Amino acid sequence: MATIPSPCSRCAKQYILAALLGVLVAITFVAAISVSLAPAHISFSIANATTMHVKYQFTLIAKNNSTRTAVSYGSLSAQIWNSPTAWIPAEVNTTAMLPEWQPPRNATNVAVWAEDGQYNEAANATANATVDGTAEQSTDCRVVVEAKVWFKYGLATRPYTVTASCLHVNFFNGTGVPVVCGSS
Repeated sequence: MATIPSPCSRCAKQYILAALLGVLVAITFVAAISVSLAPAHISFSIANATTMHVKYQFTLIAKNNSTRTAVSYGSLSAQIWNSPTAWIPAEVNTTAMLPEWQPPRNATNVAVWAEDGQYNEAANATANATVDGTAEQSTDCRVVVEAKVWFKYGLATRPYTVTASCLHVNFFNGTGVPVVCGSS
């Protein structure tokens, strides 16, 4: 003869099932929030890199690759490293800065320039000879870009500091331009 399970064991199974469903709903809720507030995919690249005497100029392209998240840039800075020890701080055109919120799937160009000898950075003979034009003018520089950004999908996130390194930027003959920067 078949035995009827006691009501207590049936209640225990229902409690366990309800608890598992509750945990599943909580995990789904947390995953949805973390995906929606995750940082957008942004990238930087260098275009139109030129030099005349001691003045370096280039266009920094800030691209928001996200499909739905807007990006706001709080600050933007760049450094030109023409050797492992010599660097030049670059000035970013903040008057024509990026819009308050850069929409998804959008690229914005920012003019950047630097003047060698304007500041007292560490320098070496190779870097100075290259700027003076006495060394080979095929030296590749590294441009380091640092940005403080906020992401917005409904609510704005906390600020993130994004650093990108652009290798093999040649200001003298423009080969390899535009240069896509990689995250550091």
